[in-house]
Amino acid sequence: MARARGLLTLAVGLAVLLAACASRPAPEPAGPAPAETGVARDAVRLRLAGFAGGPGFTLPDDLQGRPLVLNVWASWCGPCRKEMPAFQQVYLQAKHKVGFVGLDYLDVEAAARRFAAQTGVTYPLAADPKGRAAAKLGVAGLPTTLFIGADGRLRGRHVGAMTADELRAAIQRYLEVSLP
Repeated sequence: MARARGLLTLAVGLAVLLAACASRPAPEPAGPAPAETGVARDAVRLRLAGFAGGPGFTLPDDLQGRPLVLNVWASWCGPCRKEMPAFQQVYLQAKHKVGFVGLDYLDVEAAARRFAAQTGVTYPLAADPKGRAAAKLGVAGLPTTLFIGADGRLRGRHVGAMTADELRAAIQRYLEVSLP
């Protein structure tokens, strides 16, 4: 009986995660690349308390005081896998004006590293293996992208996959940064 309950709990949990991954509500208003691609647990040190209006991050010096695109993703999330090349493309265009960080959510580190290497992502990545950071940030579905102003305030949120054009438009709208 206990085994059946455990399997049922696991199945329900997986169903919730997959449903969250596939959700796509409408958007809400609201430096140097690492030497090797991968998910570095300390590339972005999570402080989980602090930027104005909610939980925040202690960022490496080269990202502090700049507008930031924070993308929460997972290697097991289909829409995340679809949008990652678009984020890399926009990162290459915007990296001198806007910081980018990818936060890997509830993932197996080896799978996340493989996926990051396959997509050629060069912006900083951090791991959130227990989902605590994402929970503090109010992430309810994947992928979720947060747009944080240079002052540390949350300026906008988008849940669901984004194309390169949608990401550029969101950076313009929420962060007031023009890109080519």
